Amino acid sequence: MRKIPVRQTIAASYRFTFAGLEKVIALIWLPMIVITVGDYFSTGASLSGKSAAVDSGDFSQMGPVMAGQFAFALVELVLMCVIGVAIAREILCPMEQRPSFLRFSLGLPEMRAVGGYAGLYLLAMVVAVVCGLIGMGLSGVLGGKIAGLAPGQAALGFAGLFAFIMIPVLLPIFVRLGYFIVPSALTGGKYGLEQSWLLAKGNVLRIIAISLAVSIPPLLVAAVATGIVLGPDIFVPHLDMLTDKGALDRMALEQMRQRAAHLPMLEGIGFILAPFLYGLSFSAPAFAFKFLTAKDEA
Repeated sequence: MRKIPVRQTIAASYRFTFAGLEKVIALIWLPMIVITVGDYFSTGASLSGKSAAVDSGDFSQMGPVMAGQFAFALVELVLMCVIGVAIAREILCPMEQRPSFLRFSLGLPEMRAVGGYAGLYLLAMVVAVVCGLIGMGLSGVLGGKIAGLAPGQAALGFAGLFAFIMIPVLLPIFVRLGYFIVPSALTGGKYGLEQSWLLAKGNVLRIIAISLAVSIPPLLVAAVATGIVLGPDIFVPHLDMLTDKGALDRMALEQMRQRAAHLPMLEGIGFILAPFLYGLSFSAPAFAFKFLTAKDEA
């Protein structure tokens, strides 16, 4: 059973992203512009719709907003696969002749990656439904014994508790299925799920360590930047308001208005950090894939 070299993979990912930043920007700039502009309008519509719904108490008007968000999520998934495949191709197929500035491609590898992620999301939805049903069942049996919680809150709490208990089972499954989707789809592994499952065997903890090492630093920078723009209170959970629905609604409404007011700056922060976040997060699986399959190519 082959093991991913953790330090070598992390070092290669940071070297690829920072030393080759210009190349990473060339790989992702066009889809990132589309994602940023689309996210600006989608998030703006969502925040406006949610604010109006909270103000009026009529959440039925959220239907069109949610439909628009779902449509944009599909477009975003395709563009994310375009970015991921472009980065993986740069690492796994370095001898291919490609343009130096615009490398947008939407072909079979990208569509296979979309299919792989769609399958993974569908599995996550099934798991969420199962957890929700179990939560509703436990709420019906035990919810009346928990003072101060409405039936819906009790069901949600039990569902979350069950999902948390199942993390040791669910996390390895999703890690093994999803980590190598992009490089596997690029190299002809159908939707990438089967090859990802096989390659990740015995490497789950290593994959988690690599993922944390390449994702936490850019996410921390994004969180600090968001805190500077919106204020540190945006990260405070306000657990004291859990039993006061009116206070929770007012706090949520104020936070939505703050985000809407600063949305251009928040989108700008995301756009600036995108080469680092996507460069690291997509190059790490590609390098791990390359190291794992190197013996087969020898």
